[in-house]
Amino acid sequence: MTPAGPSGPERTTAAADGSVVVAGGVRIPVRNVWLLLLYASEFYQSGPEAFDGIEDYPEKLPELLAELLVASAEDRLRRPLTPSFRKTSRDLARVRGGIDTLRTESHQLLSRGLVACRFEELTVDTPRNRLIRTALASIARLCGDEELVRRCQGQSQRLAQLGVGILDDRAGQRDQSASAAARLTRNDQQDRSVLLAARLALQLSLPFGRTNPGHGRGTLDERQFRHLFERAVGGFYAVHGRGRGWSVQRGRKVGWKASGATLGMAAVLPHMVTDVWIDAPASGRRLIVDTRFAAAIRPGRFARETLDSGHLYQLYTYVREQESAADPASLEAGGLLLYPSAGSPLTESFISSGHRLGAATVDLSVASVCVREQLIAAAAPYLSA
Repeated sequence: MTPAGPSGPERTTAAADGSVVVAGGVRIPVRNVWLLLLYASEFYQSGPEAFDGIEDYPEKLPELLAELLVASAEDRLRRPLTPSFRKTSRDLARVRGGIDTLRTESHQLLSRGLVACRFEELTVDTPRNRLIRTALASIARLCGDEELVRRCQGQSQRLAQLGVGILDDRAGQRDQSASAAARLTRNDQQDRSVLLAARLALQLSLPFGRTNPGHGRGTLDERQFRHLFERAVGGFYAVHGRGRGWSVQRGRKVGWKASGATLGMAAVLPHMVTDVWIDAPASGRRLIVDTRFAAAIRPGRFARETLDSGHLYQLYTYVREQESAADPASLEAGGLLLYPSAGSPLTESFISSGHRLGAATVDLSVASVCVREQLIAAAAPYLSA
């Protein structure tokens, strides 16, 4: 995706509660930012039944996650929390584990009858427990149900009394810790759903890349929104393509059909990586989707408005370079430029060298169910027989 913001006059679209999110000149209701976060999340892509109908009411997403988290915490706290080993260091009166010689000498600990030790100890203050406690406290601030808020805060306090801390307030470290906590082995699958829910709960309260305890206005910068839109589109097609028999890949590389390359070309030749690659085996069709955070139409020469030529050239390169005589779907693969917008509809296409290429916009100022319908409508013509 190209890091360019939309041009033209700014449009203002207020959410039902008056809250809006400004993204590169386009104002988007908070509920639709939550919808994109939902589509981009591993929790949504894991396909839990709890999401049936939630796309129609994304403003209810905090309550859904809060119910899941608090019920899981209440059930888990009926049994002792499972501890794990954690590396730590402490000044002790007797040796435990390894000795930190530098600290012991530099702080003259021996003169006080102490020695700096490094060792592992059992603790319930694990990254996973921290993630759940932090998510409970965070999601409570977004809920409108007072009883649910009280239950979330109560379970968070119980975890605190057992010695469980919270994740770092800095957004980057929170997200990193949440990611680490969600790396599960086959023996941890029973915890997968609740941990992914906790991670999504934190993302709902941090949509602007920084700690934001409230639920009011905030700014989603260009880079953050570009990345979010790309992941949301990929996640949406991955989930909704299952029922249609689509095979969806994100970040798939396209190799250059190069020959006669000079010795150093391999070191400087750029990689081609597609945003979303969709195969529909039933129809034998393929679609390459390139998401863009920019205005779909730009001023051209002689007062004409045109598609961005760079975007179109790049899409054309993708569909031509993936062609292979051994892969029938590649010979008529389609290409789609997909842009976010707020009230500027566009759905156009043409055929070049046997490939249908087009551009479409997804209006993020409308009702959430309409966002879903636009995403389906944008891809369906390229993948039908």
